[in-house]
Amino acid sequence: MPPPPPKRSNLGLILTLAIGVPLLLLGGCAAVVLVLAPTSREAVVTEAGSPNAVMPSSQPPAEQAQEQPAQEQPEQEQPSTATVGGAITLEGMDPGLKMQVTVTRVVDPATGEQFSKPQTGNRLVAIELTLTNAGEAVYSDSPTNGAMLIDGEGQQYRTSFQTVQEGQSFGGSATINKGDSRKGVIVFEVPDGAKLAKLQFGLNSGFADQKGEWTLS
Repeated sequence: MPPPPPKRSNLGLILTLAIGVPLLLLGGCAAVVLVLAPTSREAVVTEAGSPNAVMPSSQPPAEQAQEQPAQEQPEQEQPSTATVGGAITLEGMDPGLKMQVTVTRVVDPATGEQFSKPQTGNRLVAIELTLTNAGEAVYSDSPTNGAMLIDGEGQQYRTSFQTVQEGQSFGGSATINKGDSRKGVIVFEVPDGAKLAKLQFGLNSGFADQKGEWTLS
């Protein structure tokens, strides 16, 4: 004999559970997705912006420009100065070339030898120098080429080939080893009315950047 059919009340309860529970679970998942989706989107935006983000400077551009070190301007070589009797150490163009130069005496006017006579209206002037090698390189040069006489009017005079009775010339050139010295006179021919003011001297026949300058009056 077949079992009696279930009651409608029990069948309705079973159908309600069979349909309602899956819907409830599905609704819960959807809720979870809806809750998690905004949070996940915000995190992606932050991470995506990080590699390409341009971080603002902690200082304004004006302050950054001020902090950049100013380029140093090269200093121009200024003449070293002394008076008669004073020594100036000069550097040459060659590595290790360094000479101590001293103006030891000024003869004005100087007396020319038999065949050394100034032109009419001019006179001879002799300036005695002592050159001492204070460097490592050998000095080999013509001292007369590196000398220049300047008068009170700013006129400058190159050396003369005249010889005088008040001193021995360098003879055109000099070779001075380390620690050695040479003494000689350099002769100039100037107008009778010229007043001696300065002597300038440089190594390498006057082509070296550094110049020594002696006040003569």
